[in-house]
Amino acid sequence: MMNAEVYPPDAKEILPSDVFKTGIPGFDELFSIGGIPKGNIVIVAGGPGVGKSTFCRQICNNVASRKLPCMYVSFEESVEKIERSMIRFGWDVEKYEREGIFLIQKMNPLDILRIKFGSIGGGESAAEVTAKIEPITIPRGFNPEVIVVDSLTAIVAATISRAKNYRIYLQQLFNFFEETGATTFLITETDDIPKRYSSTGIEEFLADGIIALYSVHRGSVRENAIEIIKMRYTKHEKRVVAFEITDRGIVVHPDRQVSID
Repeated sequence: MMNAEVYPPDAKEILPSDVFKTGIPGFDELFSIGGIPKGNIVIVAGGPGVGKSTFCRQICNNVASRKLPCMYVSFEESVEKIERSMIRFGWDVEKYEREGIFLIQKMNPLDILRIKFGSIGGGESAAEVTAKIEPITIPRGFNPEVIVVDSLTAIVAATISRAKNYRIYLQQLFNFFEETGATTFLITETDDIPKRYSSTGIEEFLADGIIALYSVHRGSVRENAIEIIKMRYTKHEKRVVAFEITDRGIVVHPDRQVSID
């Protein structure tokens, strides 16, 4: 039975056309509407190697396979490494790139500072911070259905110790993603069983949703699990359930509950 989340007071009616389906087997079943409300900004949190990037790249593959545009912004891995990681699952990433429906953009996280703040000194006023240009360049005429940022943690690491106006910048970054209309996934690095789902906690407050991926010790082995911490504008399961990474990608098992205590 679906464990209901209370709708926020400003919740809108979700029509089938307003639902974004990830296409990850078993995952969309965790939502009462069969997916994530379109346009939501979602944190994907978890420890190293748990499958956060695979989860988001699988979503991109599924979106591109439906001939919808998708943009993947990497602050750590090269385009070539991302392509190889997707090809090993049998995903035809190079075809989607040639067709112009999948765009991988590699950026240096310090460039975010230079674009937004003009320097890495962080000495600008709030007005100057909000007046700078867009942090991520989306090609003219390219209107992504999905944007993935891998990872938000890299931006924080480059920013938090240098920029006095990080909170303002983060608000502007979220505003930017909201204005694109895309469903956005922001990857964050945490502990294996996190108490907090982002580097500063500000991100969690601004995000519409949080999806946590866990790596749970079971004797001498690890078990992967997934939980929807929050998701605005929809009801969702409140259980932690198992997932596995197969040779074709991630498969979620909604009926296999996992204890993370």
